[in-house]
Order: sequence, then C-alpha cells, then structure tokens
Amino acid sequence: MNLKEKKALLKKLEQAGTTCMDCGQKYGQYHDGVSSVWNGKCGICGEEKRVTETRDFRYMRKGIFQLKEEIALEKKTK
Repeated sequence: MNLKEKKALLKKLEQAGTTCMDCGQKYGQYHDGVSSVWNGKCGICGEEKRVTETRDFRYMRKGIFQLKEEIALEKKTK
C-alpha cells in the first residue's frame, strides 16, 4: 500500500460510523459483547453486509494508530 492509499484508509477509519465484522476485526478491537447488527454499508470497505457501529470496535483505534506510525515512518525515510 502506498502513502496515498494509507492516507485514504486512515481518513476512512477516522470517519467511519459503521463497520462490518471483517473490517472491525482487522482494524479495531471488539470490546462490547452486545452489539446491534443490521444490514447496511460498511464505512470502511464499502460493501453491503451486516454492520455495527465503530464504537463496538473501539473506533478503529488499533488501525488508526498503526497507519499513523507507518505514514510517519514513510515520510521520515523519504
């Protein structure tokens, strides 16, 4: 993934209101145990599937932190 793609993904993670379970598990950390799930569009991958609120995955902080580190490192090495 190049720098432009990383920045675009970071923006999606920061702004997403909903997430599918796949993206949630990839970029977040599930903590709730009781989530409302419905059919809708994932705010990260854009697919129509079962979604929940990003707060159930700690607002994607794991993925956001990782991407910010990667972006900073990439800028530093250029």
